[in-house]
Parts: sequence; C-alpha cells; structure tokens
Amino acid sequence: MKKTILASAILLAGAANAAEVYNNDNTTISLGGSFRGNVVIDGSDEVNFQDAGSRFDIKAAKTLDNGLKAFGQFEVKYTGGIATFDDTETGDDRFGNTDGLYMNSAFVGLEHDVYGKVTLGKKLGLGDALVMNDFSYENGNYNFEKGSAGSGTEDQLEYTKSFGAAKVVVGLIDQDTYALGGTYDVSGLTLGVAYTMKSVDGASDNSSLIAGAQYALDALTVGVQYQTVEVSDVETSGFGIGAHYALGQASVYAMYDMVEVADVDGSEIVIGADYEIAKDVKTYVEFNSSDADDSDSDETLWVGGRVYF
Repeated sequence: MKKTILASAILLAGAANAAEVYNNDNTTISLGGSFRGNVVIDGSDEVNFQDAGSRFDIKAAKTLDNGLKAFGQFEVKYTGGIATFDDTETGDDRFGNTDGLYMNSAFVGLEHDVYGKVTLGKKLGLGDALVMNDFSYENGNYNFEKGSAGSGTEDQLEYTKSFGAAKVVVGLIDQDTYALGGTYDVSGLTLGVAYTMKSVDGASDNSSLIAGAQYALDALTVGVQYQTVEVSDVETSGFGIGAHYALGQASVYAMYDMVEVADVDGSEIVIGADYEIAKDVKTYVEFNSSDADDSDSDETLWVGGRVYF
C-alpha cells in the first residue's frame, strides 16, 4: 500500500537550532537544515540507496518599533538521485535521473506581541502539524496533505493569535479556499483541530478535517489523530495512534494507522528506534507492514541517518 509521507511530521526528530550568521542593528539571519540519507529494502528484496529529503533554510528577523517584528524564511529541499539494484537473478543496476532542488517554502510576515502574527507566502498550514500520532522518520499514511483539499504546502495568507494556552489560526489560500483551526495546551496535553474548505468551479466542494491529541508524561509520549478528506465526492478517512519512549540518547516508537479510501480499507503498523550518536547526529531503523483490501500485504525496512545543523 503506497504511503503519502507528511513532510512536517517529525515531531521528535531532534532538529537543531539554526546557527545565527548575522546580527546587526536589530536584524538577525540564521542558517539551518539537515543532511539525510537512507537504505530502503522492500518485500521483493529491492534495495534503494537514496537521499531522504536533505534541505537547508534561511531565516531572517528584524525588530521594529511598537512591539512589531518582521520576519521571513525559505526552505530548499533536494529530491531524486536514487541509485537502486535488485537482489534478483538479473542483478540489474538502475539509476534515477530526477535530481533537483526545489523551493519547499518561502514566506514573510509581521508579528506583534498583542495583535498576533500575519504570514504571507508558501508554507504548511496548521493541519499538517496535527498528525500527533506520528513519531516516525519515513512513514505515515496521511491523506490530509492532498493539495486538492486546500492543505499541504500552499501559497496562503495566514493569521495566528494566541489567547493564553489557546491559539487560533485562520488561513486564506485563494478566493475559493479557506482554513480555520486552533490548538490548546495544558499540563502536558495538546489538543488541536483544523478544517479546510475548497470550492471547485462553483460546482462542488472539497474539504478536509483533522483532529489530534498528544500527551507527554516524563519519557513517554502518546498521540492520536483522526482525519477525513473529501475530494470530488471521494471520501477518505483515517485514524491513528502512536507512542514514543525516550531512553537517554535512544528512543523507541510505534504507531498504527487505519485508512479508508472510498470502499477500500487499509492499515499499517510501524515500529522503529533511533539513537543520537552525537548532538544533532541521529541514526534510525524503521519497519513498516501495511495492507489493503485491493492489494497484498507489503513490508519495508528503512535504515537511515540525519545530521542537523
């Protein structure tokens, strides 16, 4: 069963703070990112050696008068460059030719201590942060990211306002698409919900709803999420539960997802572990077993590493 990997769902991947490279006259510029690679072995014994989404970002902020701050950010990611070989009788070597860099996000904004924050540009919406059961590096069956429902990385105008432990987010993606959501944090518990509606040629509506909850107690974190997406009258729904346990420099995690697309049911189980070799240097191993009504079961093993800067 093919998976859609949520780019922003690395809740506990240990991303480093960006390094400040410039600071002068109330203006700061910082550089950050990560180098990522993995080896993937699927059920047919095909082995892929590949980059796993290496990226870098530049952030800038300038403190203005009257409690205002201007900021901007862009992130560039790498895609492609997969060298593969089959562990079969043929032993054929095959090399992908899809190498390239692309702009994953780019936005500017203004933030005020009292009146909230306004952001304009290409970015992820609130809903992409609400998949709170996902602690994996490579997995996740999250149809909420479908751009046709008005979510995922989109050019948008977004307003965020905090009210104590609560946060409200309103987004306008285009004249036909809007998003509304919020989160609430209390005593280790985080709750969130986001709804997106997209009108298509005035004839039909695409919509998506996602709700998530996560609770952290000492070394243990558990999370759940529910989502439903309707695109061109095809409804997709999903439910997931996951847990993460920290063991010093190592951690173990597991999650279970159920997804229904139209009348086809599917599920996946993910088990993984990671280890921080040094500060901001991580290795991990991850196993996925998934199946669906219309296909055979599929098992895949990932072994990878990341260096954050």
